[in-house]
Amino acid sequence: MSQDDGVHCIVCGKDQFSLAHDEWMRRAFLFVEQGQLKMCAGCGAKYLVCESCGGLYCRIHPALENWELPDKCPKCGHVNKDVTAWDGTSARHF
Repeated sequence: MSQDDGVHCIVCGKDQFSLAHDEWMRRAFLFVEQGQLKMCAGCGAKYLVCESCGGLYCRIHPALENWELPDKCPKCGHVNKDVTAWDGTSARHF
C-alpha cells in the first residue's frame, strides 16, 4: 500500500486516473453526489476529487467507514465540509 499523497493510488501506487461515474456511490454518499470521482487505471479504486486542487481527497468504496475519511486533502490541505460532517450513514435511505 502506498502513502496517501493525493496523487498516487493508495491501493496500487499508480498515478493515472480517469473521471468515473458511480450512481450507487452518488446515492450512498452525499459528498460524492456533490463532488467528482476519479478511478485508478491500475486497479479501479475510486477516489473523491478535491474541489480545491483536483487531487485525490480520499478513497471511496462501498464499505466505507467514517473513520477512514481524512480531515483534509493530503495534497493541498483543503477541508471538505461535506466529508468531515459525514456520520457514516447513507445520504438516503433505500
